Amino acid sequence: MIISLLGLGKVFAEPIKSTPRAFLGEVEIVNDVVYFQALLPDIASIGCASTDAPFHWAFSLNSAEGPSLYRAILAAQSGNVQLAVTPAGDCAVASGVARPAAITLLKPKQ
Repeated sequence: MIISLLGLGKVFAEPIKSTPRAFLGEVEIVNDVVYFQALLPDIASIGCASTDAPFHWAFSLNSAEGPSLYRAILAAQSGNVQLAVTPAGDCAVASGVARPAAITLLKPKQ
């Protein structure tokens, strides 16, 4: 089962075999922006994102989806689970750092 935190709520969905997965790396919060590492194979497809940046993703805690995305980050840290990050397709929060539209926590098969 996959637990998704999309925008403002939780959504339960079946696993998607083709979803790129990564483990959460470092997380840093500067002012109201959360930066985190989760290198996925398709990060290079986001034209504005720099693969050499120390952080791969950034979102604002003050955005509508920010609190839900942050809860997903906290859950990933505490559970050591893999993530699937859905890109928003821009770097609107931090130059060279992609903005996530959604973070999906992938529960390990039992």
